[in-house]
Amino acid sequence: MDNYNKNSAKRFQKVVFKIEKLKYYLLKHQLSFLIPKVEQGMSNKKDRLIRKAKNPDEISKIERMYKRELILFRKELQYEENRNYHFGIDYNKEFKEYLKWNKDVHIKCLIKNAIEIAASILGMIIFSGVFDIIALTILIGNALGSIINMECINLQNYHIARYDKIENKLKEKQATKINQIQDKYPNAINSINMQIEQSKVLPKINVNEMKIEALMELRTMLKEVSSQNIKRGR
Repeated sequence: MDNYNKNSAKRFQKVVFKIEKLKYYLLKHQLSFLIPKVEQGMSNKKDRLIRKAKNPDEISKIERMYKRELILFRKELQYEENRNYHFGIDYNKEFKEYLKWNKDVHIKCLIKNAIEIAASILGMIIFSGVFDIIALTILIGNALGSIINMECINLQNYHIARYDKIENKLKEKQATKINQIQDKYPNAINSINMQIEQSKVLPKINVNEMKIEALMELRTMLKEVSSQNIKRGR
């Protein structure tokens, strides 16, 4: 991890956090009409994957993936934190794959930057006049883009290394947290899980289907979560 820090990963992350803060402010307060469109896009992707699925197990896996993606998206909006740069007790074995996927996206963009830079230089050599200005603009844009993509790749390497170092601890903490919640609020948790499992999409919890014991536990649990969020400055 020290090698990535030396390569400015933490410094670049501060810039990312500022952009992130602005992104969630705009998305929640100025561009809130986009939120349903994003969720609809996720649903459309799920439907496309299901049409290509070959068996019920694959369909079930796609539906579970969709539910998780939807939960994580809504969690990002709630906490205004991108899952790519903030991870804590909510361990998930697919998280590292998400980091690698994001890294691969920037690698592909970096390759595209290199190709367009080479094409621009070649164009400036072969042609002249107005094309020089266009080629120079493309060259500068891709040069800046390549710097950003390299920084993003380095940042993802840093997060992957950091995640590897604490993955086992996260796994243990999550298991402990789940067991504690399950022991403390068994009726509420079981009722909520049942509604989620029975729905092909992420459902709105129907309290009318919950018994009084589960409702009382749910109320206490929500108060506890709200109190924790206030302490964290949410």
